[in-house]
This record gives sequence, structure tokens and C-alpha cells, in this order.
Amino acid sequence: MRKMVKTVDDFAFMLEGVILFVVLCALVVILTMQVLFRFFLNQPLDFTEEIARLLFAWLVFVGAARAMRLSQHFLVDAVYNALPRTARSVVGYIVDLATLVFIMMLIWIGTQASIKGAAQIMPVLQVSKSMQTMALPVGMFLMAIHAVGFLFRRQHVGDPQGDAFVE
Repeated sequence: MRKMVKTVDDFAFMLEGVILFVVLCALVVILTMQVLFRFFLNQPLDFTEEIARLLFAWLVFVGAARAMRLSQHFLVDAVYNALPRTARSVVGYIVDLATLVFIMMLIWIGTQASIKGAAQIMPVLQVSKSMQTMALPVGMFLMAIHAVGFLFRRQHVGDPQGDAFVE
């Protein structure tokens, strides 16, 4: 079971890297085109704003999942670090559970919003608005994979120590 979770967690991490690289490169190209055409050629391109908004949503939510795996999210742990070891472990598991519940709620809410908004069409691109709103549940799903991976590494969410799966 642990080996399967590690494989899925590692694959999600690799997939995030690919997605982030492609999206960031596309975003740089689109924004460069937007600036060039708008300010230098005085012929703004209508589609660049919508594509940039769509790509930025994916960059934020997939990037948030990757940041979770790398324990890069902002964390206030002054009280947590002051606790005795056993109390710290209990609090860590409570935080892990709260994190998973929150992530699952965001997956549900994001999926419902994407389904309800699927009929809305972006005016210039003429694609469903759900192309943008699906970034939330997909990013949260990737976060959930990493949160489960933390449990199998016997590491708490946000704890930067130890990155090895326990066999």
C-alpha cells in the first residue's frame, strides 16, 4: 500500500512540474504578445487576456499543490514547536485531518461550480468557463494526494523534516 501511495505521490509531483513548466512558458508568451501588440503596435489582441486568466488559475492551484508537497506554504508553528513531542504529534494529526477535510470540501465546491458554470462561455475564446474553474478541484485533488503521502511518510502537513516513505 505504501509503495502504491509513494508511486502516485511521485507521479503527481512530476506531473505538476510538467504542467507548471508548460503553463508558465505559455503565460510568458501570451503576456509578451499582449504587451507588444497593445503598446507597440496599437492593435490589442482580444484573446490574450482570457488565455492569461485561464493559465494563471491553473498556475496558482497546481502550484499550490506542488508547494504543499515541498512544505512551502506559510505556516505559523511557534506554539506547535513549543509543545512536547507527544502533544505535537497529536496536534499534527488533528491539523492533518482538518487539512484533508478542507481540501475535500474545496474539491466538492470547485467541482460543483465547474459543473454549474459549464454552460457559461468565455466571450472571446468561445470555450466553457469550466476550463478555468476546473483548476481549483484539480489542484486540490493533487493536494489531497500529497496530504495522504504525508501520512504514509509519517510526516505532518507542512512539516519540512523527512521526505522518505516508511517501508
